[in-house]
Amino acid sequence: MTSKLCLGTAKIGMPDYGYSNTDTLVNADEFLFESLSLGINYIDTSPRYGGSEKIVGNILKTLDNKPGISTKVDNLIPGSKQNSDLMLHSILSSIDNLSIDSIDICYLHQNEIDIISDVYVHKGIELLKEKNLIKEIGTSIYSESELRYTLESGIFDWVQIPINILDTSFYNIISEYNTNIKVSARSVFLQGILLNRHSICDDIEEHSELLDALELVDRLCVKHNINIKQLSIAYLSLLERIDQIIVGTTSINNLKDNILSTDIVLSNNLITSLKTISKQPKVWTNPRKWKS
Repeated sequence: MTSKLCLGTAKIGMPDYGYSNTDTLVNADEFLFESLSLGINYIDTSPRYGGSEKIVGNILKTLDNKPGISTKVDNLIPGSKQNSDLMLHSILSSIDNLSIDSIDICYLHQNEIDIISDVYVHKGIELLKEKNLIKEIGTSIYSESELRYTLESGIFDWVQIPINILDTSFYNIISEYNTNIKVSARSVFLQGILLNRHSICDDIEEHSELLDALELVDRLCVKHNINIKQLSIAYLSLLERIDQIIVGTTSINNLKDNILSTDIVLSNNLITSLKTISKQPKVWTNPRKWKS
């Protein structure tokens, strides 16, 4: 069973990314090969993630059966006629770095409305699809307006949403729509800060609200004999409209735990409690609004 899990590679290319306590990755090739052997069949990367594309490409060129790959385009300019050329150059560079013929999912790494609604960006999407350089296109959003535009425009195949056990508000919006857009869950541990809480008070202005919500979840974990990492993955795996759950780690043991967590059965009472806690949007779900 491969589950919905997709391996995020931000930390592979940028070891200091997020709030994980994972030690520095010694052998990236070995880690990626073992990840694939465990059943991971999708890898998410980006030119913004240091050298992660080339690191992933080093193993992809040795494989006959390659995993699905998502990457991103960046540095686009609102209203610029050059956006199509910028997108073409970016994807050709990613394809070269990754040692593959085409990209399965291309995301717009810039989430702003004036980028995702830009006519020249839309022309770039058409060009990339016409040339068979990408198979599907998506946005990676941070706000309700960006999400609703993605869902209503008829342009996009995927949307990446920040979602975690404390805030499923974007998912709830998607559930209101009759849409075939596929959903990728990112920031499922809030860049690791839900698991490593030492920086919450320093980095998040609304830290008291976050800590109160975490206390509620901690009590549920004790009551149901489960830890928050297991509960996070198990709960998101139950959400029918989620097609992928991106987990960013450089630890095989963590990845094994995440895979096992997708099979954990949660009680109806626990699910109801989590729905109540997570249904309302929280300001602190967006790391771009943190202090650091």
